[in-house]
Amino acid sequence: MLKWSISELVKYRDQPLHFTTTLDLKKELMARDPEILDMTSLTVDGYISYDKGDLLVSVTLGGKLVIPSTRSLTPVDWPLDFTFTEIYLLNPADKDKYDDGQLLIDLEGSELDLHPAIADHVLLSIPMQVLTPAEAAGEAMPEGDDWSVVGEADYEAGKAEQQTANPAFAKLKQLFPEDDDESKK
Repeated sequence: MLKWSISELVKYRDQPLHFTTTLDLKKELMARDPEILDMTSLTVDGYISYDKGDLLVSVTLGGKLVIPSTRSLTPVDWPLDFTFTEIYLLNPADKDKYDDGQLLIDLEGSELDLHPAIADHVLLSIPMQVLTPAEAAGEAMPEGDDWSVVGEADYEAGKAEQQTANPAFAKLKQLFPEDDDESKK
């Protein structure tokens, strides 16, 4: 469904080809990224136009992923609603006519297949940090038996507390002055 021959796309010089479909990538993406716990079908809406020997593609994706919180591993519903744009070059020498930063792809073969690009962009859209709404609001950090997550301010306070010498041990330190000399080396 998301595959067209180049000869077919050349006809869209004046008016872009508009396409809309629903795509189920759940099994494929869960196999590629085990962090994905669940996924809805994607709504795909896009345009392809032929311009000066190149194919300009703009695709808007909508759907939802279920991925674990990076803090507590609690499942989080992550909405997908974004647009990506790519330029497929039929002639690799055409790269010079585009600005740096534009996504340019050399098209190999006689077909344009957007399925792999859509799957890649979904995976790239997953952020490095995912928090549940409660975690994002700053509620309590996770904890367990004999451990807890502490904030940076609490960590610094605990570190300063540990560095303050206990007066009872200060007298013992005077008994071994050579240890102080060696630690200064």
